[in-house]
Amino acid sequence: MSTVYWNVFCSGCRAQNLPRYRFKCLRCANYDLCEACHENKVVTGAEHKPDHPFQCLVDIPTKELLFAGEPIPTLEADSFTCPVCSTRGHSADDLVKHAVNDHKADSTKVICPLCVAVHGSDPHLLDNIGTHMSHIHGSADRTVRFDLPGNDEG
Repeated sequence: MSTVYWNVFCSGCRAQNLPRYRFKCLRCANYDLCEACHENKVVTGAEHKPDHPFQCLVDIPTKELLFAGEPIPTLEADSFTCPVCSTRGHSADDLVKHAVNDHKADSTKVICPLCVAVHGSDPHLLDNIGTHMSHIHGSADRTVRFDLPGNDEG
C-alpha cells in the first residue's frame, strides 16, 4: 500500500501531510481542513466563511483500501459538491450539466471541484463555473473531459 498523503497544511490545526481525507474549500484559493477540523466546523482567517462549500478528497492509501483491488479512479473524489449552491452528491457528468444549466450566468468566484480532484492540479478561482465546465470538462450533452488548462491534448 502506498504512503502518499495530502501534502498540504490544515488551515485549522496546522497539521501537515493530511492522512485519509482532505476537505478543500471551493471558495478560498488556499484553504484546506483535515477530517477532524472539518467535522468540528473550524473556521480560521478573515476570508473563509462558515457557509463555504467543501470538496472531500481521498488520499491514495485510503482509495486503495476503499477499492480493495478494483480499478482505482483517476479522480480523488467520487461525489462532487457544487461550488456555487453547495449541493452535494453529483457525479462528474451531473456536476458539469448542473453548472452549465444552473450557473451559466453566475459570477461567484469559485474553485472547480473537478479540477481540484485531479491529482497534482493547481486549481484557481474562476469567474464563471458554467463557462469553465463547458469549455474545460465538456458541455451538458457530452462526456466529461479532464483536459485542464495548459494541456495540449484534444
